[in-house]
Amino acid sequence: MMKKILRRFKLVFIDVLVYHMQDYKSISIENEYKIEKSTDGHKICYFIKDNNKIVHKSFLIPKVYLMKSLNKKGPVIGDCVTVNSHRGQSIYPYVINKIAQEVINNDKTEVYVIVNSNNLNSIRGIEKAGFSKLASIVATRWLWFYFKRKITYLNK
Repeated sequence: MMKKILRRFKLVFIDVLVYHMQDYKSISIENEYKIEKSTDGHKICYFIKDNNKIVHKSFLIPKVYLMKSLNKKGPVIGDCVTVNSHRGQSIYPYVINKIAQEVINNDKTEVYVIVNSNNLNSIRGIEKAGFSKLASIVATRWLWFYFKRKITYLNK
């Protein structure tokens, strides 16, 4: 328990890309999976089951402190995972595109995805889902404070 608490006080190096979608972009990915939804605290969990086992999860987080660095507000899609046996089936871009459609159509707001800059598979899926690069952020984080921020806007 104490180790878990102490880990939160550790300095963390951040090197991420921020993607966004302002106007919904439909993509031509369809599959037989049904996206289900549940609330997990303040986050909404979107998931897909295959044979009663969860094979993909994505979360919609209403507020992420890092977005203040860009002077942006809006929900962020994150903490996404697809099990190994179902990778390569375009499940990830399918789900995040459907989440973006729901957010943009219902809330009339921009939606974001934050991804580690070295996660090439996720980056390909995000771009396939119709998201555009907004910025790169390199920083050091301690608790919820960001230091030595270097922000590079990529699509201006």
